[in-house]
Amino acid sequence: MQAEPSDAPILTTAPIKPSETPDGIEDSAALLQSFASIPSLAKAWAFPSTDGVRISIQHSQRNLPANAQRKFLTHFSLNEAVLEHGEADTSLPLDLRDALMVSPSPSGKHMLIVRPASAGNGNKDTSAILEIWDRSRVLQEIHVPCSLHGSMYNDGWFGSGAAWSPDETRLAYVAEMPVLSKAPEFGGAQKGPDGKKMEGAGPKGWRGIGEFQEDWGELNTGKRAPALFVLELSSGQVAEVQGMPENASVGQPQWSPDGQALVFVAWKHAASNFPDFPQRLGIVFCFNRPCALHAVAWPQPPERGSAPPAIRLTPPSLQSSFSPRFSPDGKVLVMLSQVAAVESGAHAATPTLLALPWEDVAPVIAIATSSSIFTSLPQPRRIVDIVWRPSDVESFPGLYCNVLPEQPFVGSSKTLVSTVQWRSNFAVVAIDVETGDVTRITPNNGSSWSLLAVQQDWMLVTESHPGQPFKLFACHVAESQRSQPHTWSWSRLVLPDTENLPDKISHIMGQIETRTLQINPTTGEQFPFEAVMIRRKDLGNNLPTVLTPHGGPHTAYPAQYFMPLSFLVASGYCVILVNYRGSTGFGESALQSLPGSIGTNDVADCMAALTAAIGHGWADSTKVAAVGGSHGGFLSSHLVGQHPDAFCAAVLRNPVCNISLMVHLSDIPDWCFIECYGSEKGREKAGSGPAAEDIEKMYQMSPISHVDKVKAPVLMMLGAVDRRVPYDDGKRYLERLKRRADGPETRLTVFPQDAHGLDKPQTEFEQWVTALWWLDKHVK
Repeated sequence: MQAEPSDAPILTTAPIKPSETPDGIEDSAALLQSFASIPSLAKAWAFPSTDGVRISIQHSQRNLPANAQRKFLTHFSLNEAVLEHGEADTSLPLDLRDALMVSPSPSGKHMLIVRPASAGNGNKDTSAILEIWDRSRVLQEIHVPCSLHGSMYNDGWFGSGAAWSPDETRLAYVAEMPVLSKAPEFGGAQKGPDGKKMEGAGPKGWRGIGEFQEDWGELNTGKRAPALFVLELSSGQVAEVQGMPENASVGQPQWSPDGQALVFVAWKHAASNFPDFPQRLGIVFCFNRPCALHAVAWPQPPERGSAPPAIRLTPPSLQSSFSPRFSPDGKVLVMLSQVAAVESGAHAATPTLLALPWEDVAPVIAIATSSSIFTSLPQPRRIVDIVWRPSDVESFPGLYCNVLPEQPFVGSSKTLVSTVQWRSNFAVVAIDVETGDVTRITPNNGSSWSLLAVQQDWMLVTESHPGQPFKLFACHVAESQRSQPHTWSWSRLVLPDTENLPDKISHIMGQIETRTLQINPTTGEQFPFEAVMIRRKDLGNNLPTVLTPHGGPHTAYPAQYFMPLSFLVASGYCVILVNYRGSTGFGESALQSLPGSIGTNDVADCMAALTAAIGHGWADSTKVAAVGGSHGGFLSSHLVGQHPDAFCAAVLRNPVCNISLMVHLSDIPDWCFIECYGSEKGREKAGSGPAAEDIEKMYQMSPISHVDKVKAPVLMMLGAVDRRVPYDDGKRYLERLKRRADGPETRLTVFPQDAHGLDKPQTEFEQWVTALWWLDKHVK
């Protein structure tokens, strides 16, 4: 029987298209893409020339589709005529795609480019490809086998480019130690009497994992210890430097002026200032890890194991020395020291600048056969000491820099220049290495200034502020003015095209204004601190506000361009950067006042900064959000817990929410003890537990202890491979909020491949577009 036709609609199974969340962010995404397209100046070199100097600049630009940074080089000549004209004739950019490291020689006549094994004809048995270029061609291409060393270190700490010998015939660099032992093999063909696998058909085997190997924590996961290697250009041979200190990692190599010694830094794997911790502690941003300068004579004997041990150049009483640099005349070896950080346990403190008379050291190294020869070496001389409490806001606060320029001397061997943090700005200073006198040589105009390159009497610097990514300036010091840095002047130098902002943001950036407030604390020790207020002046007063404390806690927010925050300002928010007590740049006493008082003094300073911004008419007291990452996330979550009625929303990026959990999981458990107990008691307790009383104290000092008072909607973003503040720390805090029947709205994004910085280009983009959507939803 035939079925009668039906009027019922025919049902089909159509695919369900998932909705995109958050929605309505197209305009914000387009604005952020314009910001993301602005390149930055990553590094620069200056080379001698018959007429002035030659400049090479390495730029960096986000490549969002590739989730990577696009790097490229530009070049130009700098002389008196260029200074007078005010504009450089730059070359077209040279793409550095696939380049892991670029390191030009001091003369600019040669260049090392390191490429991954996957480039060219590399294979699985190759760890890196070293290309040596002159100004016209590739001279050598050297494939380094994995059996010699692993991946190169070019992290800016253990390694930063390569160190060329003065005659440019060899170079030293830092790379992972090779694999010294293989994991056991299971199954597979049987081995014959000679220990080798028998040939022919057989079952497939597999190799096990083997014993766990310690590493240096965050950003160093799975990396073997750094070691030193030297490439001899005449033979194309690479050799590991012998005589290294035992149970230590080495890096930061520098050749002596005559090329007959190699100076380097060594970090013992067991931290002597925290002897009860059996594990290797994290080192990224941790300047409290003891380290010392060493040296080996060069050349070394060809037979492995026959070289004498390295000579320690600094005494055991000096527990920190790094960033070695030689004066042009070869008479002085200068270095930085973070001895205040090592002795106090704080992860950063006020550095000092030291010097060794190399003329007295070099002869000892040439004949030394024992590593304990330092007893006959001169003691380092202190050039710039710790500043405990600056007399006023204009006074030099201390030498807040973590690395010296590759070539820091101007004109002669008497004057050293460097970028330093000076309260809430960066500045370039000149230091007389004989007297220790420090002179600020860039304008004190509210902007941040950074040194890019030095060559003889020429300097290249950048000026930056929240509404200006960078502008270039140059200085040519006359011979008669070398000893008078206060007379040095700067000339504006325009780079064609590079300073042209995208049309979408050009007008907006011109409207951004900044004001720095001096604020007196409302609690605890009276060390004045600062807050940097940023807004669009065309939008008027009483703007919706983002209160942003920095991480660390012993770092700072300088008044300079930082893309995410300028993006928030461009979107209509007043942003307040809080450099609370404990920040770097304000003297050692203020910095050391915070350990033992986190969650109290720093929180009070954030609220005082907000009150000041409201009083100046910049911030709307009814439309405020707390936004921060790491310790800034710790403070932001404390703020919405301790002051629930003051905030409309929170954005937390890899925040410290529960120190009593973090102490068991983090690569820096020492941080938990020092910041909760203070320096003396924290060092006493560190590594001995934590005991039950420690867990209770850490819990009570954490934002988790205020979680039941939080009213503000919370957006949290976490990196799944974060070892500094592991993912579970923030996730458990969010779960506590969700368990509350009256809990606020929450949202969580986990980036599976990101570590603590959440700084992969696509991660950075998504988190700030999402953050703006969250702020617009709950604050505006």
